[in-house]
Amino acid sequence: MSSILLAAVAAIVFVLSVRDPVNAGEVGIGRAIVPVLSLAVLGAGAYVLQRRHGSLETVVALLIVCCAGFAYALSVDPLLAASQKSDSIVLSLPVVAATVSGVGRRSLASCLVVCGLSNVAMSSASVLGTAIGGREIVVDFTALGSLIAVFLLLIVLWAARRNAVQEAPALDRAAREQQSINEEARLLGHASSLLHDTVLGDLHAIAMLGPGPIPESHLAVIRRDLDLLARSDELLRATGGAAIPGLIESTSESMLTRTLARVGSRGLRVIVSGDVDELDALDATAEEAIVAAIEQCLVNVVVHAGVSLAELAIVASGDEVTATITDAGRGFTVSATPADRLGLRLSVYDRMFGVGGSATVWSTPGAGTSVLLSVPKGLA
Repeated sequence: MSSILLAAVAAIVFVLSVRDPVNAGEVGIGRAIVPVLSLAVLGAGAYVLQRRHGSLETVVALLIVCCAGFAYALSVDPLLAASQKSDSIVLSLPVVAATVSGVGRRSLASCLVVCGLSNVAMSSASVLGTAIGGREIVVDFTALGSLIAVFLLLIVLWAARRNAVQEAPALDRAAREQQSINEEARLLGHASSLLHDTVLGDLHAIAMLGPGPIPESHLAVIRRDLDLLARSDELLRATGGAAIPGLIESTSESMLTRTLARVGSRGLRVIVSGDVDELDALDATAEEAIVAAIEQCLVNVVVHAGVSLAELAIVASGDEVTATITDAGRGFTVSATPADRLGLRLSVYDRMFGVGGSATVWSTPGAGTSVLLSVPKGLA
């Protein structure tokens, strides 16, 4: 701000130096050299006041401002019209520039003190210079108004800053509370998905068995789910959106192979086609999410479709991998699906959304169901 004001004054001084006729042999613009140099020194003093906050540096800078202001007022006097008084704009603007040089201090009191001292020092130097030049001394309302305006602005800004500092702890507490609420919601979603994918699925599989002992294939799935529930606290607090780490074991076999074996133990045959190896190339969280969603879709075929055959197609295109699960079973009306049905919402939609993917379901009663799952190839 000080630099802009001083540059404006320098421009006015140059205009004044060439405006009026001069004596023979005198170069008009040469009359502006001393005032402009004085303004440059004044600007250096203002810069020190803005950037250096030590006591000694402040005193030295104020002396520089005062001396430069006196030299400026004395040297610019010949360029002014005889009718102009000590409150001329050419004399007032440097005072304003000196006044605003103290606004960068660390405390309100120091800002007010430095701004006030700068204004008094520069005003006194300007009045002394113009008095020596024989001009009429009057109250400079521009300089006085600038001081009052700077004082009011500083007080308002520091009051606003103080209020902001006082409100910061409350805002921080609110942010932590919101984070806690979000974490509780995430854990609840994990818990609901974990419950749906283990206990409810196992109970339904047992209910569909005929009389007699439970087959070993079913027992293996139940043992796996019991182990998963025993580690539920660890799994629920793991990161990864709606995916549940540990739901699909990491073995030498691919996740999809293990999934197909589990749904096969329930009597469902799955025809697989496409770029199956693209699943292994996915980010671990994305692969786990899409394979778990595929398993839930195939379990839904077993439970609801009334058929023993489904098709799975894996396709990689661009920056995403898609999986399409199709059956020719009973079908259903998607828009009429109750909101409390957890299979699609928790185990399919939420899993896909949790890794930045998507899930789309098409179904018609009596004409089967198709589900399109997609996940990005790379997660940020």
